[in-house]
Amino acid sequence: MALKNSENGVEISFETVEKEEEKEEDEVQMNLDHNAAPLQQLVDISDAFSSNEIFCSRDALIEWARNVGKRNGFVIVIKRSDKGDSRKARVTLACERGGTYRHAKNKSNVEDLNRKGTGTKKCDCPFKIIDVKLTSNDDWSVKVVCGFHNHRAAKQLEGHSYAGRLSDGEKTILSDMTKNLVKPRNILLSIKNHDEYNVSTMKTIYNARHKHRLLNSAGRSQMQQLMKQLNECKYVEWHRKDESNDCVRDLFWAHPTSIQLLNAFCSVLIMDCTYKTNRYRLPLLEIVGVTSTNLTFSVAFVYLEAERVDNYTWAMEKLHSLMFADRLPNVIVTDRELALMNAVRLVFPTTTNLLCRWHISKNVLGNCKKLFERKDKWEAFMSAWSVLVFSSKEDDYKRNLRSLTTDYYTYPGAVKYVTKSWLTPYKERFVAAWTDKCAHAKLKRHLGSSQGDFESSWNVINALIELQHTEIKASFERSISVVEHQFNNAMFKELRGMVSRASLNMILMEFKRATQVEIDKGICGCVNRTSYGLPCVHELAELIKEGRTIPLDSVHSHWRKLDTVTDNVSSELTITTEIDSILRQFADCDEAGKIALKRKLRELACPATTSMCPPLEKVKGKGRPSLKINLSTKRAPSLFEIVESAHDSTSPATACSVKLPKEKKLKYIKCFPHQIREHIVNIVDVKADGHCGYHSIAGLLGMGEDGWGTVRQDLVRELHTFHDEYVQLYGSIDRVAELVYSLSWFDSFAPYDRWMTLPDMGHLIASRYNIVLVHLSIRQCLTYLPLRSVSPAPLHHKLIALGFVEDCHFVQVFLDSTSPIPPIACNWRNYLYQCARGWEIPYVPRI
Repeated sequence: MALKNSENGVEISFETVEKEEEKEEDEVQMNLDHNAAPLQQLVDISDAFSSNEIFCSRDALIEWARNVGKRNGFVIVIKRSDKGDSRKARVTLACERGGTYRHAKNKSNVEDLNRKGTGTKKCDCPFKIIDVKLTSNDDWSVKVVCGFHNHRAAKQLEGHSYAGRLSDGEKTILSDMTKNLVKPRNILLSIKNHDEYNVSTMKTIYNARHKHRLLNSAGRSQMQQLMKQLNECKYVEWHRKDESNDCVRDLFWAHPTSIQLLNAFCSVLIMDCTYKTNRYRLPLLEIVGVTSTNLTFSVAFVYLEAERVDNYTWAMEKLHSLMFADRLPNVIVTDRELALMNAVRLVFPTTTNLLCRWHISKNVLGNCKKLFERKDKWEAFMSAWSVLVFSSKEDDYKRNLRSLTTDYYTYPGAVKYVTKSWLTPYKERFVAAWTDKCAHAKLKRHLGSSQGDFESSWNVINALIELQHTEIKASFERSISVVEHQFNNAMFKELRGMVSRASLNMILMEFKRATQVEIDKGICGCVNRTSYGLPCVHELAELIKEGRTIPLDSVHSHWRKLDTVTDNVSSELTITTEIDSILRQFADCDEAGKIALKRKLRELACPATTSMCPPLEKVKGKGRPSLKINLSTKRAPSLFEIVESAHDSTSPATACSVKLPKEKKLKYIKCFPHQIREHIVNIVDVKADGHCGYHSIAGLLGMGEDGWGTVRQDLVRELHTFHDEYVQLYGSIDRVAELVYSLSWFDSFAPYDRWMTLPDMGHLIASRYNIVLVHLSIRQCLTYLPLRSVSPAPLHHKLIALGFVEDCHFVQVFLDSTSPIPPIACNWRNYLYQCARGWEIPYVPRI
């Protein structure tokens, strides 16, 4: 039999292969006879595969055959391939359902074969085509041996494992996206966007990711792979292990760029442990620094065997070894973890250890709220406690302490707890008269699962650190090269491009107050100088009076550092002495000692050969184990959350515990316009004591309703800091003075003239807290936007809603994400800074 291609005149002869194919055709006919399938069940697609086309390569022919099969609802696979050592090269293609199931040698047991979930797709389908290589070049032709299928065509090919295999290009995409921590479902969507005919499933992606990880690990254990990656990325790593079983006890690592940042910005370090981040249940100590641009960076991460002084001391010693002798931290902020505090005192004896006020307030809540039988008494106590903690002078502190002990002598348990547990031993570490400022960065949401191992955690942490460093370097460059128009005043001549924009903003706030405070140091308070190392109000007032610019040396060196370059690096560091000592020690050892020393050196030189293994996974010792693995990194409720939940079921204690009602039978719902009611998912009432507006704002901002005093103080500071701007906005100095008078009230019950008033307070709240404030009432609804700040991405906007009901009371309102919003207050457009225009854009369609 011969065929001729009409286009190029190439004659294709099958005579030389007919004898070899006769046997295969006979076998196909025998299979058809044996199966005896009714004619109506046989599917003939011979015409689709009959072609006189000459294919330029083997791969091109196979790809053509598979595409034809897909279009007809069948999956074509390679059944046999012959390179053609003694005859012409050929490839036999068949249906994926061809042949019959053959028992594996190790699965002859009937019970194994009948196991749930196992089966076969083989149905001895006879379809077969042969691809033959021609004598010219690498040309190939195709011949249909049997074009029948003994099963129906598939309506869709999803679920057919062979059809869903990834191509080489798709495997490359998967590899790159896996390295960048993209979730499997998003990888699959990206692959399908590249190829609309792709029929891969999630199982395909999971299997390919698993294979990718196996190829990367190359047979190395988890700890060997981790050590290899740390070494390749030039991390500084230390560990301690149990010598009896080689299990790791404590593990410390730090990125090389983080070490440079640490030595450049060592003034303040923040330390805290986070939990439920790994399958071994080891606490993860995160050490965080702060740059001159007010961005935080991760210095180091430490997995600890336990939260004991020994473990913390080891971690602090390793941290100390990363720092230059003349650049130790001035302040370390922690919670009241006594073991950590003791370790800090031992390793950094000259460093001030401050305590986080947020943690302290929540401890007071958890231990004292149960002692108060009435909610109003408890709120008044917490208000007095807040005033005490924020005392700016020692005399104020003593006076406020006397007031608290006198007013609440009938609650001796609460007074004793705050004085004995906090004030007497630790007041210098958190009361504003002695200190100011606290911050902490969160890591958990990036880790994603509480069942990760050290290697998977490192992959996430390393990616997070790289992004941090990129943002920090960009902030340095912006401070050097970009001059904001608000700093064009001649007073800032020596500072522009020489200090960070964060410090310039703080100086600018003090500069605007200088005309009111003048040079009265008693009124100034000097918080900027004592807490931040920046010129304070009375210093700036004196400079203005003398007509001088702000000198560069009046700004602390922390704010003048706009790079990671350090001057203490020595280029003459060598290890010659240590190597000579090791060689002498090796020569003096017996054979066993030499083997042990060589093993240690091998692990040091090639970390991927380590014999160290991860700690044993901690499991509960009693009770039937749960079949469901908890992947959540969400922490267990703290004591204060349990207390709040038990004693105050009407207020959302924390954002994660708010359960919105399914029904719309809400109190005060009729006090709002009809068009907004269907979008209100919850209304939370607050105490009606004249501070209700401030209770509501504090609750919506996550401070808890007890933070009303802090809100009042913040708004007073906002009016003082931007006094001139608000005089223009409100139309007169007298109106600003009236607002200051209204805000300056901290007793338990506020008279009418001290209540919150809207719309006046709306601009203050939005600008002070950088939020979008929606004011709702039956008479007037408005939206307030920040006046001076640059809008972040819409995803990061925080929107809160404040309701005014019954013409005398404020409540918290929770809206759904599709809710329309009221018109934006007119004065916002008249008095906003140009940089704040972006705030309006996401909300225009919703007005």
